[in-house]
Amino acid sequence: MKKKPKQQTVFSEKEIGEATKEGAITKQYLADPLLIVSSLNRLRSTEITSYLQYKQHAYMAVSLLSPGLKTEFEAHALQELEHADILANRIQQLGGVPVFDLQELAGKAASIGVYPEQGTTLLEMVRENLMLERRQVEAYSALIREIGDKDLVTRQLLLDILQTTEQHASELADFLKRSSETRG
Repeated sequence: MKKKPKQQTVFSEKEIGEATKEGAITKQYLADPLLIVSSLNRLRSTEITSYLQYKQHAYMAVSLLSPGLKTEFEAHALQELEHADILANRIQQLGGVPVFDLQELAGKAASIGVYPEQGTTLLEMVRENLMLERRQVEAYSALIREIGDKDLVTRQLLLDILQTTEQHASELADFLKRSSETRG
């Protein structure tokens, strides 16, 4: 039996030029890439702000009073930084540039209601982190609903991050519940 020659697909220079320019954006991509990039940069700014707040809280946590809390703050900080990296990679895939200017980062985070805070007690720090996580849950949920099925990859990335963010909020709320029960 003779093997059939492999059929080669021929693309026009125009098709190759468009593919090079558009990258992962095809006709099936139904979202506005500029709008998605802007929204992802805003969320990324909250993640960087969260990272900084968690790190500061980890530095300030007196480990003798609550040894697990310092470790928990550090673990959450690393996850926030991972989220920022995931978002930056998606921004780049969509043809955007991740924001790196500190003032712009702070402004974008503030537009969602995320500001770095520094409580003076461990309980204040946990409350601040809980409120920060809750603001992020709201922002992620809103963008996920807005995207719908127009950008499936971004939607899945956001859902994955949302799951971790909700877990953080739940852990922090549980800590506050336990600490109020032991005082009461």
